[in-house]
Amino acid sequence: MQRLTLRQVASIRQNRFLLPTRIARLQSTQSSSSQTLHGIYKQHADRGDLIYDPVQVRAVHHLDALYDDLVSYGGPKTTPSSSNSGSSWWQKLTGKDDAVESETVDAPKGLYLYGGVGCGKTFVMDMFFDNVPVEKKQRVHFHKFMLDIHKQMHELRRQGFHQDPIPRIADELLENSWLLCFDEFQVTDVADALILRRLFSALLARGFVMVATSNRPPSDLYKNGLQRELFVPFIDLLGERCNVVSLEDSTTDYRVVKSAVHADHVYEFPVTPDTRAVFDYEFITYCSGEQTVETYVTTQGRLVHVPEAAVKAGACQFSFSDLCDKPLGAADYIAIAEAFSVVFVRDIPILNTERINQMRRFITFVDCMYDKGVRLHCLAAESPERLYQVDTSMKSHVDEVFAFDRTVSRLLEMGSEAYLLAHSERREELSGQSREHLFLTPGTVGAANEPVEDEDEEEPRVVNGGK
Repeated sequence: MQRLTLRQVASIRQNRFLLPTRIARLQSTQSSSSQTLHGIYKQHADRGDLIYDPVQVRAVHHLDALYDDLVSYGGPKTTPSSSNSGSSWWQKLTGKDDAVESETVDAPKGLYLYGGVGCGKTFVMDMFFDNVPVEKKQRVHFHKFMLDIHKQMHELRRQGFHQDPIPRIADELLENSWLLCFDEFQVTDVADALILRRLFSALLARGFVMVATSNRPPSDLYKNGLQRELFVPFIDLLGERCNVVSLEDSTTDYRVVKSAVHADHVYEFPVTPDTRAVFDYEFITYCSGEQTVETYVTTQGRLVHVPEAAVKAGACQFSFSDLCDKPLGAADYIAIAEAFSVVFVRDIPILNTERINQMRRFITFVDCMYDKGVRLHCLAAESPERLYQVDTSMKSHVDEVFAFDRTVSRLLEMGSEAYLLAHSERREELSGQSREHLFLTPGTVGAANEPVEDEDEEEPRVVNGGK
């Protein structure tokens, strides 16, 4: 077996880029199907593949118990029929109609794991997901899951469906998976908060089982949010249907060592003629001699302006203003991540309360790049740790402080050996795929500047990321 180096162990990517898949592969060849998750964890700790952490082991024991419960459960046998009562979907969504599901499937309790960035919560969840013998299961970043729910609701309304959409969406989810594993469970948007209570009541009534990771305990979800009183019953529901386990006392930090942030010049600061020259040289290198062009990424009816791209090489460049001064959302950033394997962003300023909207978009952008395994090159005014400068005692910005702590961790990790190794493998996969259908040249774009409706933005959006 090839042994991980100490730096690779320190830079384990929490989103299944390296170690969890390696553990799953090793288990299939070296261990019996009856081995517990704790046995797998201990086996690799003994070999030095990971650092044994008692706090993580406690979470693994909970996952082992859930593993056994799920094997006995076997999944829901029937699906409750969708409610067709006369109440409007908005009444149901906001909790003004609290009709209880007519049938409730007696399913095992799920698991909610929380702790700070780098504590290993995503790692242990992924080990569970890779090994639990459930055919209908799904592992998804929570932000993407909610984005998909918004899209489904929008599509149903577009088709003229005027009843409560939640039961129908829950039924469709059940057809594909009854075990859902969510990474980075968080609620920062009032629309998500209003949907979650109804959606998860319907899902859990149908026999879904949830495992989730989060930076916060359930009681702190959507803290200080608008109309939070409508969200509180969902917190109670989480406590009833999930065992809550803290990893906050973990002694092991799996984030990348900070000295790796300059690996391969992926993060340059401050902005000087020298750092700009290095940044520009790296971009030219990744273009591999290809002439850069202006283009548009197209996906699901969206058009996102890309001011400078080497399409065949899979590389593109934006300014911070291109990406964060315009009302772009997660769907736009995901479209960029799916079209390019290498993204360069220049002139990232220090972020503070005067740039709160730009900072929120930057957090979402980094999340999307990280989740898709994109190699991200940055030219910034400060190091990741000093990029966000705000008084942390300001209660009105507590959500942003939490979120940007995750962003710092991800920017550091995206310069690690483990992440860059995983990116190289992804880039090889993309190089063999045709991506021409994802692009439109400026001359073929007839309505690139028309507002496009997006559930993530409350204001009309012009999907034009360029200058």
